[in-house]
Amino acid sequence: MKYQSAIVFGFNEYAKQIVFQISEAYLSFCVFVMNEEERLSAQAAGYDTELFDLSENWKSIEKRFDLNSLVVFCALDKDAENVFLTISLRSVFWHLPIIALAGDHESARKLKNAGANKVMPILQITANMISGMLEKPIVTKVMRDIIDENSPIKIVQITVPLDSYIIGKQLFDIDWTKEYNVIVLAVVDHEGSTRFSFTAHGHNHHIDLHDILVVVGDDENILGLSKAIGVIK
Repeated sequence: MKYQSAIVFGFNEYAKQIVFQISEAYLSFCVFVMNEEERLSAQAAGYDTELFDLSENWKSIEKRFDLNSLVVFCALDKDAENVFLTISLRSVFWHLPIIALAGDHESARKLKNAGANKVMPILQITANMISGMLEKPIVTKVMRDIIDENSPIKIVQITVPLDSYIIGKQLFDIDWTKEYNVIVLAVVDHEGSTRFSFTAHGHNHHIDLHDILVVVGDDENILGLSKAIGVIK
């Protein structure tokens, strides 16, 4: 089925990335927000908005959209809010396609149980944002704006050490997300004059000694990866 209408709940940085990617694909599109600040921000960006709270009966959705061609994205700030929102929507709309953001595996499980049809990991959204930013000259400023020092998600560079088990492997031979819960955003090719190979572009890089992996993840999982590939003994 081709969905002609879409709603994105939230207008934080992750929600903005979703909005940017999908808004032009739908004939009818709206950003639902919980506060005036996000409403003004979304309106300033040129998007139709509507205020809501988590106690809604969702009558406005029934009146405004064709439910047979509607898809919604739950991208609120907190995982608990997205779980509650998903439960609320599913209790009213049994057949509504719901796509939700999750910050970790436990939240993804809860969202699935709450009725989400698909769960999108925040790590992947972050990687998509950064992949584009790294190719722009204002990368340092944008990085500070999007991923501040208080964020649980970090971007680090890991140099492939001598005798690492990943030397000689192709980048996509390893399921980085499944095995280490990180995303390898790019590789700096040590032999290729420090050229970036972006994973989002599908380039299956041959990993060599002293290549640099640009990794997105939280501290615990980055530490686990560092130990596994021999950076930390």
